[in-house]
Amino acid sequence: MLSSRGLITVVALSAISVAFLWLTSIPLGVPGEWTWTRITSSGSEDELALGVVQAAIAGVVYVLVAWLGSRRVGCCSRVELFGWLCGVAAVGFGWLLAAQEAPPTGWRMSKSAFVLYYPGSSGYFHTARYEISNSSEFLRGYEGLMKEGDVLHVGTHPPGLFLLYRGLIVTLESRPEISELIESTAPASVREAFDLIDRNLLRIGNELTSLDRTVIWLMTVLTQACCVLAIVPIFVLIRHSCSREIAWRAAVFWPLLPALAIFIPKSDVLFVLPAALLMCSWMVAARRQSFLAGLLAGAFGWVGLFCSLAFLPIGLIGFVASLLSVARLREHEDESGFRLRLLVWRMVTPVSLWKPLLGGLVAVGGLTIAVTVLCEMNLLSVWIHNYRNHAAFYSQFSRTAWKWVLINPLELTLAAGVPVMSLAGRSTCRLARSGRAALQQPLLLSFLFVWAMLWLSGKNSGEAARLWCPLLPVLLSVSAIGLLNSPGDSEPTSDDDSSGERGWLILLCCQTAVCLATVTRVSGFHF
Repeated sequence: MLSSRGLITVVALSAISVAFLWLTSIPLGVPGEWTWTRITSSGSEDELALGVVQAAIAGVVYVLVAWLGSRRVGCCSRVELFGWLCGVAAVGFGWLLAAQEAPPTGWRMSKSAFVLYYPGSSGYFHTARYEISNSSEFLRGYEGLMKEGDVLHVGTHPPGLFLLYRGLIVTLESRPEISELIESTAPASVREAFDLIDRNLLRIGNELTSLDRTVIWLMTVLTQACCVLAIVPIFVLIRHSCSREIAWRAAVFWPLLPALAIFIPKSDVLFVLPAALLMCSWMVAARRQSFLAGLLAGAFGWVGLFCSLAFLPIGLIGFVASLLSVARLREHEDESGFRLRLLVWRMVTPVSLWKPLLGGLVAVGGLTIAVTVLCEMNLLSVWIHNYRNHAAFYSQFSRTAWKWVLINPLELTLAAGVPVMSLAGRSTCRLARSGRAALQQPLLLSFLFVWAMLWLSGKNSGEAARLWCPLLPVLLSVSAIGLLNSPGDSEPTSDDDSSGERGWLILLCCQTAVCLATVTRVSGFHF
């Protein structure tokens, strides 16, 4: 665990990050290319104060539940452990609701109505509602639609999200009683946003129907639910290399990452659950040499790729981590250390991974062929066009690559929160000092390798805080190493457990404060 000096440093850096957001007007990004909007509270200070107090109470409740769970997870049964994970996810859901309702009017959960309805922000609902009358015909013409070269939401994504929205519309259209019940649960800020959209539509002879309101609000709830439920596979992923207590202490930071509350209901937040499930199932498959687990991981990966190419780096992280796992070498007796030729041989011939690899290939290949045949859509061609369209984005919207190479790590720090990034930095420093033992942390090595490629390639020049949301489950997983007392420890000792718990609680409270300060100051959308 962090020393007293380390804790003081993290608290100070957290305060500096909050001061940077609230006491300066330094652009959050690169002016003229992309910047995030600072929320202004002029004239609504009392409203903001009330929202912050309510969210702070929700934060205290969440930290309390996390602390109580930390006292039980080490000795409880698996059934009780699962109950604690579900319980902290439920409380985390409430925390995210309160955090999003903390900013002044106009910046609260009302954002979900504007983001999901208007095509400029996402476009999936608009296409599914007004342009898809028959899903089969839509899929048959999807490859042609991709060839048109749209570089924004439609042209850069496979059809998964469009079908999801269309499925919700068709399902709720035939069940009006369920639709009314769902709509009634929307908070006042969301209902007011719906009324505003409806008034704007009436001017052009259109209207926002009850079905529209229900689908948009339900998608918001589903996105947030998927977000908090990701804490379960994150815990399992961390548990592969750490004790229950450390896995719990790291996983409960998850709902407190500022980017999640800021970017709900964008699909980038929806993707965190399948991304976490993909990583968790693949690492289980690699460790157990399981065909079935590899099949499951392949299915999760394919579902993700059916919605977004953002799952390619997630799959790469898992694959490289599994290669490093099977490439672990015994220390050589002479001074040469590692036998490089043997290391390379084992990495390029992962014989021990043939079962999970076969399972993954069967799932991805089988599902791709099935969709291609049944839907008369060349999914492989769609993916290629998606990649080309995404690459063409920067030809229409110029970016200065070297500026974003400098900005993106800072943006990720604000998106994840200084306490979590401090733990990730501590994990990385341990890896750098461990020398030959570095292969004992394959997931951390793999994450750093893939993230560095994304960072230095210039593929994310702007909006990295949002686009990197699917990477956050892995980031939090590797941050768990920073909670250990010393390199290689997986269990805290009895002598320092009490001080370790106090340090963890300080970090957790600090992360809660940083998250609330960020959510009430930064908007992830331009309205």
